[in-house]
Amino acid sequence: MIYELRIYEAMPGKIGALHDRFADHTVGLFKEYGFGIGGFWTEEFGTTSRLTYLLSFADMADRDKKFSAFGSDPRWQEARARSEADGPLVDKIHNKIMQLTPYSPEPRFDFDVVDLRTYEAAPGKLPALHHRFADHSHELLKKHGMEPMGYWTEVIGTSNQLIWMLGFPSMAAREQCWSTYRPDPAWHKVRDDSEKDGVLVTRAHILSLRPTPYSPR
Repeated sequence: MIYELRIYEAMPGKIGALHDRFADHTVGLFKEYGFGIGGFWTEEFGTTSRLTYLLSFADMADRDKKFSAFGSDPRWQEARARSEADGPLVDKIHNKIMQLTPYSPEPRFDFDVVDLRTYEAAPGKLPALHHRFADHSHELLKKHGMEPMGYWTEVIGTSNQLIWMLGFPSMAAREQCWSTYRPDPAWHKVRDDSEKDGVLVTRAHILSLRPTPYSPR
């Protein structure tokens, strides 16, 4: 199984039209062509002109076959042409082709608030970062009420990143969970023990997301 994470940056003033196209056409066609759909999200803080979504496929051949069929469907072509009569809706597309780590739970996406976190490991430290999550962090997150939705690494492209998602019932619950996790002595011990030879993460990219009205639940 492979997963594709996509982030669309809408053209100025076009995010509403992009949501409409997904709600009215794209999602239904994805389902018809057998795309695995994790969810569609917008950002709670910061940029309001981005759409983030997650798809799954059996393998790359399955992905390419389904996208080819979807792209050539006259209904999609008509919807795209109609929605872009005054110009394109999407300025940039960022995507990652990913696979689950061995310690990842089976992904679930039915949460009202989601943290999407991308950790860039220090050179040579990605295995140690995996060990920290597999042996310690995963259970510590659950101890503090957080729900790990999945952990992934990239199949194509950057090889030093861990991409992971956490689920929460609300933004208030998210803040409460992190406020108890950060000062936990158990977490500090795990972090300090794992970083005796240097930090494991050089940069962390964090998006707090909410599902769109058309996201499957």
